[in-house]
Amino acid sequence: MKSFSNKVAIVTGGGGTGIGHNLVMALAEQGAKVAFCDVANLEHTEEKLKALGTTYYSAPVDMSDKAQINDFVDAVLDEFGQIDVLINNAGIALGDRTFAQVTEADFEKITDINYWGVIHTTQRCYPHMIKQPEAAIVNISSSQGILAAPHLVPYCTTKFAVRGFTDSLRAELKLAGVRNLTVHTVHPGAVATNITMNADYVGASSQSFHENLQKGTPPNKAAQIILKGIRKNTGRIFISDGRLQDILARLLPTSYVSVIKLLFKLKKIELH
Repeated sequence: MKSFSNKVAIVTGGGGTGIGHNLVMALAEQGAKVAFCDVANLEHTEEKLKALGTTYYSAPVDMSDKAQINDFVDAVLDEFGQIDVLINNAGIALGDRTFAQVTEADFEKITDINYWGVIHTTQRCYPHMIKQPEAAIVNISSSQGILAAPHLVPYCTTKFAVRGFTDSLRAELKLAGVRNLTVHTVHPGAVATNITMNADYVGASSQSFHENLQKGTPPNKAAQIILKGIRKNTGRIFISDGRLQDILARLLPTSYVSVIKLLFKLKKIELH
């Protein structure tokens, strides 16, 4: 995609102060018309867009609710008449929980948002995007969609699934010779957001995880890296230590766990 100017971009999870909010702002600053949704904190992003004088549409949407997703996409099409960029950013983490502690309801909640939310939104937008001269689908996976970590079994499960879905869709379109619609997988490593402390379960190691995340890439820089990757048609976009984790998973596909254990010890993150 050569430019975002005059494009219509959807960003899910665009409220608050994280990557989604910064993607909305970066797109607006580059001339896009933006539509975004979230379950809360829409006002913060709306106020900043008003100050820029940007054309936008926003709505509260629960990404686990297919009907709400459909209504949101319909509203975007009514407002703007097209969709050129879809960034599936919305997602949650359950927090400090071992597999033995995770309930069936926990698995269903995170899967409905992190995985099915991506699938439903992409399916709803795809028929409109494939008709555009240039368009891009961007799905935020994680470095934990490449390298599985302890205490994150449900989260890793969904992020691996998002990676598989996105990489497969990219391959399908390339084999079909489709060039006007590009597909991108994003693998952030440590990014300075509040995802750990906003999780359902905050335990003994949560504060340590949070403090280490704050040493990572600022979310505004993460947003710029993602948009640059779209412009350059980079299929897999890495942020922070995401690429390092990819290399580690390739070189030590099973024994990398020993490296994680050492890192946890050095960073004083408790294992239980």
